[in-house]
Amino acid sequence: MREITPSFFPDLEKHVEGQVLRKTTPFPVQTYHELVRKVAQLSFLNKDFLLFYRGQDQDYQNKAGSSTFYPNIYRKEILTSQEIRARFELLDVATYKLIEAFENEKLDGRTDIRRKQYIAWSILQHYGVCDTPLLDLTQSLRVAATFAQLGNKAERGMVYVFGLPYTTNRITYNSEQDLVIVRLLSICPPEALRPYFQEGYLCGTLDITDTYANKSELDFKNRLVAKFSIPTGASFWGNGFSRIPQNLLFPENDRIEAMCIRIREEIISEMKSVFFN
Repeated sequence: MREITPSFFPDLEKHVEGQVLRKTTPFPVQTYHELVRKVAQLSFLNKDFLLFYRGQDQDYQNKAGSSTFYPNIYRKEILTSQEIRARFELLDVATYKLIEAFENEKLDGRTDIRRKQYIAWSILQHYGVCDTPLLDLTQSLRVAATFAQLGNKAERGMVYVFGLPYTTNRITYNSEQDLVIVRLLSICPPEALRPYFQEGYLCGTLDITDTYANKSELDFKNRLVAKFSIPTGASFWGNGFSRIPQNLLFPENDRIEAMCIRIREEIISEMKSVFFN
């Protein structure tokens, strides 16, 4: 993917002090209202990009001290060609099982699942079935801030801002920026409840699978616009706002979640039978 050069508001410009953004400490904000105001400034200053967000419990860095945002199929400091092929082979198995399950249960969207691998990959990634070449993002700042606090026992969590091309369809292919962006709300059947509460998107590098010239081209640090640290306490939200309840982010009776759990268990069982029999 192409690397971008974002514009900063004055306080962030001073905070970065000419350094590479991904290697700087996160910009601290104390309230949700302050976070919204800062992101509004970024949105105004970076008109060429559509802003997306990601919440994490901490700032994961590589050995060079840089924040890193690889899709999970590429995560490992040193990843051999054999390992990456094995991960994609597992993804192929999971994709086949998902297509089969959609067909057997006559779900809406089963034709799209079969024809467009990015749709299948998006569902597998979002429901945690297996590693994929896609990264979970959201267009909801509230969702990102909630995930930064969710289960976080530290005093502060992380909210990241990324600049991506403007979307044009439910699956946006941008050859100039070498990116694909999938809008989960548009590709998941109504039985999938989780994407509707999380306002989820999946993003990846276009036409990249198990071969690549330079692994760093797969890292979303190339699209980083800002990184913030937020308090994990309830006082962060102030009056009128609140963290999204966990039972809404992960709603019960999600038919697609039940299907994905079953597929994951089948894969684990099959792997055990191969390696331990």
